[in-house]
Amino acid sequence: MENASPTAGPDRAGSSAERVIEGTSAAPGIAIGTASRYDASAPDIQRTTIDADEVEAEIELLANAVQRAEQELETVRALVPDAAEADTEALLEAQALMLRDEEFLQAVRQRIRERTESAGTAVQSVLETHRKRLETSGDEHLHDRASDLVDLEKRLLRSLRRGKVAVNMEAHSIVVARNLTATDLFRFSRHSLLGCVTAEGGATSHVSIVAKALNLPLVVGVQEVLEAVSSGDPVVLDGYEGRLVVRPQSATVEQYRQRQAEREASPLKDGELEDEKMDDRPVTTTDGRTVTLRANVGLDTELDLLDPYGADGIGLLRTELFFLADGGRTLTEDEQARAYRTVVEATGEAGATIRLLDLGGDERTPRLRTGPPEDNPFLGWRGLRALLDRPDELLRPQLRALLRANRHGALRVLLPMVTDPEEVRRVRAIIDEEVDRLAAEGVAYDPDLPLGIMVEVPAAAVQAHAFAEHVDFFSIGTNDLTQYVLAVDRGNERVGAGYDALHPAVLGLILRVVEAGRMAGCPVEVCGEIAGDVQAVPVLLGLGVDTLSVAPQHLPAVQRIVRALGYEEAKGLAREILQVTDAETARRRAREWVDTHVSSSST
Repeated sequence: MENASPTAGPDRAGSSAERVIEGTSAAPGIAIGTASRYDASAPDIQRTTIDADEVEAEIELLANAVQRAEQELETVRALVPDAAEADTEALLEAQALMLRDEEFLQAVRQRIRERTESAGTAVQSVLETHRKRLETSGDEHLHDRASDLVDLEKRLLRSLRRGKVAVNMEAHSIVVARNLTATDLFRFSRHSLLGCVTAEGGATSHVSIVAKALNLPLVVGVQEVLEAVSSGDPVVLDGYEGRLVVRPQSATVEQYRQRQAEREASPLKDGELEDEKMDDRPVTTTDGRTVTLRANVGLDTELDLLDPYGADGIGLLRTELFFLADGGRTLTEDEQARAYRTVVEATGEAGATIRLLDLGGDERTPRLRTGPPEDNPFLGWRGLRALLDRPDELLRPQLRALLRANRHGALRVLLPMVTDPEEVRRVRAIIDEEVDRLAAEGVAYDPDLPLGIMVEVPAAAVQAHAFAEHVDFFSIGTNDLTQYVLAVDRGNERVGAGYDALHPAVLGLILRVVEAGRMAGCPVEVCGEIAGDVQAVPVLLGLGVDTLSVAPQHLPAVQRIVRALGYEEAKGLAREILQVTDAETARRRAREWVDTHVSSSST
């Protein structure tokens, strides 16, 4: 949706009018700078030279791109039907041979070294020479083969862009794209980019989680952005309100600069009191029910936020972000053990809950990913399925690292994407095996490692009573649980309006898990985005949840909500909302309740 700015109009001769485009806030913050367009599918690479000291890095970039192109070809060939025409198979085989042709590769490397050309420029130059030779050969067959090189060039250039996208972007700019991955954000962050805006995507996607961890403002679902913004356009990105201002006037820029300065001076959100930030009193309701508030963390840079925001340890550490941040390579056991030790030492007695590597549906790490692309990755090879499929490479090293780090503090293990109690039994068996191996090797460890599951698949929620016999705690991941229950892709802006974890169907499953946990003496906590939603907090507490894990920055607001409400009143709200039939009514009732019971009591 597009709004007319109240101050719209040219700010200087020849400039276009200021334009305000609305989207959805996915990560907070304000960014002021110039736009830099990014198209992951565009194969073109500008013909440029490089500095002499960049030559070896450029050659390595070429080698990685060739490897990715070969993997892509293998995937395509695996998907080609057996009945496909012979010419298709011949074309793919010809490209594969060319990628392994040392004469071709040496010619590209020689241009990089001798002419200090970029890898993309060298690839284009060498292939252009080959095409001209074939086109002028006089041989009809060779002339036809010249067009085959065009496809090879596009494939290689796409692979090169994948490894070097941010190099061609201006530092301190704001990325504009149709969509982004978490890996893209890590690359962008290394080039001092200020923020990102996408035409597609949802506010609860993996990308938004990474953006928050990196302190990058992110606005998604800005459908007009690709038509409205060109590279070099001055823009203001408002990650608080979900808004993009294109070609802002001077007065608008100054207004946002003031807001930016105010936010930086006080990192708390509007309405949060500075003394609440350091409040270490127990968090209890007005009628004495204690609530534990932990932090969701994805990067070690967020550890410094635990104490200032009053977190009672870490309720969810997303270990996949450690892998993504390091280019998607498989971290060694020793590297992981050091990382987890740093985490557990930062949390002290409160401890940390470590979720095992979870390659989610909206993020793939190439070096950890095998096999052809999936039509529906959210329902495919992810979470615990992937870990149990490749235990020696992924699961065992991580469990061993956690056992070793556990002796330095209190860790808990959280299993992602669980659907069957048998999966839990298999993990416990592997833990027992690794405990025996560590003991035999004389490696120090602590076997007291509580094991829990992410309840994010409806099957796990419905059968929570069966899981309770095998786990030490439940952690409800409402982000995925909601999209599975409602059949709404949370990253799809066309249906995103139907995604709301306050839907009574989702709340009913949360209640089912809480009741199963209570009967078995198994603690239940919520770590999804809903745990930081001030309208949802009273409902969750009313359902019986007494541990919430949220982004550190949301903790003061959640603290204030909890301290302003009564548990018995919250139970009444939860019962009422469970009786409605749609999320819109549930959301409206929760908002009215908070306005009446919380806002008035906190003033």
